[in-house]
Amino acid sequence: MFAELYIENLALIEKAGLVLQPGLNVLSGETGAGKSMLLDAVSLLLGGRAERELIRRGAETCRVSGRFLPPFSQTLRQKLAELGLADALDDEELVLSREFSLAGPSVNRLNLRPVPLSALREVARLLLNIHGQREHMLLLEPANQLHLLDSFGGAAHTAALEKTAAAYREWRAAAAALQKARQEQTDDAERRRFLEFQINELEAAKLKPGESEALAAEAQALASVQRRSDHTAAAYQAVYGGQDAALARLDLAARELERLAELDQTVRPLAERLQSLYYELEDAALELRDYKEGIVDDPERLEEISARQFELKALGKKYNATEERLLEILAESRAELSRRENREEYLAELAAQEKAASDAYTEAAAALSARRAATGERLAARITAELQYLQMSGAQFAVALLPKAPAADGADEVCFMICPNAGEEQKPVAKIASGGEMSRIMLAIKVILAGLDEVPTLIFDEIDTGLGGHALQAVAEKLVQVAAVSQAICVTHAPVLAAYADNNLLVEKHEAAGRTVTEVSTLDAAAKVAEVSRMLAGGRATDTTRRQAEEMIAAGEKLKRR
Repeated sequence: MFAELYIENLALIEKAGLVLQPGLNVLSGETGAGKSMLLDAVSLLLGGRAERELIRRGAETCRVSGRFLPPFSQTLRQKLAELGLADALDDEELVLSREFSLAGPSVNRLNLRPVPLSALREVARLLLNIHGQREHMLLLEPANQLHLLDSFGGAAHTAALEKTAAAYREWRAAAAALQKARQEQTDDAERRRFLEFQINELEAAKLKPGESEALAAEAQALASVQRRSDHTAAAYQAVYGGQDAALARLDLAARELERLAELDQTVRPLAERLQSLYYELEDAALELRDYKEGIVDDPERLEEISARQFELKALGKKYNATEERLLEILAESRAELSRRENREEYLAELAAQEKAASDAYTEAAAALSARRAATGERLAARITAELQYLQMSGAQFAVALLPKAPAADGADEVCFMICPNAGEEQKPVAKIASGGEMSRIMLAIKVILAGLDEVPTLIFDEIDTGLGGHALQAVAEKLVQVAAVSQAICVTHAPVLAAYADNNLLVEKHEAAGRTVTEVSTLDAAAKVAEVSRMLAGGRATDTTRRQAEEMIAAGEKLKRR
């Protein structure tokens, strides 16, 4: 949700803070009070051009910031991750800001972190959407029209889309394999000679898994023959080497305790323990003797190991590979050589696989196109009905499917079309000239697709242009409907829109210290009645217009409770 807009030194605005609320927010005020400047500020947040002419006269720097509150969409989180800004997202708020001066370049920040303007623009477009005559509208971009049409189609439509995407991935994988095989064919003879040489070389090496480690351990053992022999001999001598050896002394102690046990049975357990220790020590001495006898000095074997290690090291360096990788290279080379030796069969098999995958994709994309055509008719009928409710009685909405290059989302491009008046030709909605018509078209689309568009805040500019009576009443009712599922912000001169608002902001212009200043204030209940009354009376409120204002506000509250 767009919670707050702060502006400093923008045109006539010295400092202004707008506190926004969920639901319908309406900005009103006299013509020329500065409402358009507020939209200029939002446009800056959306990445619009920071022109120095916008800086307030006498100031050096202009600042604009917007504070947004959760929940944040998964699409927004994914976009931040793509931009490397995932850790910049505070789950409590997201603050976008721009600052530009007369002297230096602009500075763009996301939660106080400097970011490129392109990154700020991509993030802001997922938070705000301005529907107005001067703005680029996210909802009307072809890719988003396609997404909205597919979203309107329901679960079966989504399943068809997923099937098409899976078929596309399989087709592209099969096509890539076929292309690679065909490229291999051009250098076949030379490549086969290389593979044969490589296989012969690696096979001649008689590689074994883990051989290097085993050789290293054996080499270490052979290189330490003398030291191992000396240590073993010293240990054997200490245990078994004479009258002073440990085994002889332990035997003496055991015999003495055996005699003592004949005199005092309480020492019998101790005597038995010493006897047991004697046998264990004797076994250890015999193992030491066997180990010493097994130590063999073999200089020739050590030389063989050294030569083999050198051979393996040179081979690994040549291929820039470990021993395990060398074995993998050998297996891969054998497989590739086999393919090349059976080239025609292999190419025919890959071509058949690519053809089957292409046919499967074509079938899935055609089925998806048929669903889109049917879904487009239903969507067009719904939007046409909404437009007629919004007093565009002659309007006819249509969804056109245009061919495009095959892609994961099918072979269709979607274009929303409109015939504003009976007898006129249909044109792309994005090219409709009238701001008022455009706003009503966008309002109708939003009503139908409520909940599918993830952009949480919609700003409507000039939605009341050229409207009156029933048309304005219908627009007000639809805005209330939209505001029930998304935050809506509307700049208006229409009293009925102001009356139906959940939050009213008044834009006023006055002189202070010889300078013209634009300020924004939030209206309480009494001030709201006064403002709607002023709008009804054209600036001269009366008791009658105040009663009318109260009735309008009450009607709006009743509408929201339905």
